[in-house]
Amino acid sequence: MKDWIASMGDLTPVLERTWPASRTYRNGPFVVTDPDAGGSRVSAARLASSENEEAPAGDIESAEAMMMAQGRAPLFRVLDTQTTLNAALNVRGYITRDTTIAMVINSAEIAATPPPVTAFEIWPPLAIQNEIWEASGINAARRAIMDRAEHCRKTSLFGRIADKPAGAAYIGILHETAMLHALEVAPIARRKGLAAHIMRTAAAWAADNGATWLSILVTQQNVAAQGLYTSLGMKPVGTYHYREKEGGTAQ
Repeated sequence: MKDWIASMGDLTPVLERTWPASRTYRNGPFVVTDPDAGGSRVSAARLASSENEEAPAGDIESAEAMMMAQGRAPLFRVLDTQTTLNAALNVRGYITRDTTIAMVINSAEIAATPPPVTAFEIWPPLAIQNEIWEASGINAARRAIMDRAEHCRKTSLFGRIADKPAGAAYIGILHETAMLHALEVAPIARRKGLAAHIMRTAAAWAADNGATWLSILVTQQNVAAQGLYTSLGMKPVGTYHYREKEGGTAQ
């Protein structure tokens, strides 16, 4: 058992297993995926290793050519520790988008049973959960990622408040680490404690299913969500960001 999740590199295998790309290809030191309407987490190329390995210009060019042959602009996901690749992409004119923070806590520290009919786990997700996700931008392509995560324990979380459906999330486990994705609370139910109840329910499910650690990814711009996770005791352990040529998009 890991004493602590020390970096985004420790969490990368969990991300890849719980939120998987539709298909991946090895291209030198890089892993290149098929383009995916589910967003950049499943579309960006990345180094196969989480170490700060050398990325020769020829290897970068090969990965770029593969992505352009797929009919899209090159896009790379870079860990905060991968300074060599980051510098190489900077020289090639890539801009930085969407820095994302990884936060972690011991599942047992926040695991709790919520008030009755407030939050519970269910798989497959209910139609109303899909409606909540759809309304918040978690579209069918992103929900398809949850469905194809076949090589991990997983479930969804459904939240209610004032006896009305109001929240949804998805969680998967690899080995001793759970990762929560797509936590959404309907606007009318925000600031009423539902997100915290869902997080505590997620931690309880994780602990019950053998996961010592609960992790989550949150964009640097999402200050409100960071505040929630910090209030629960979650700690930042690293970041990643996207590098792309001017005119692309990252999500």
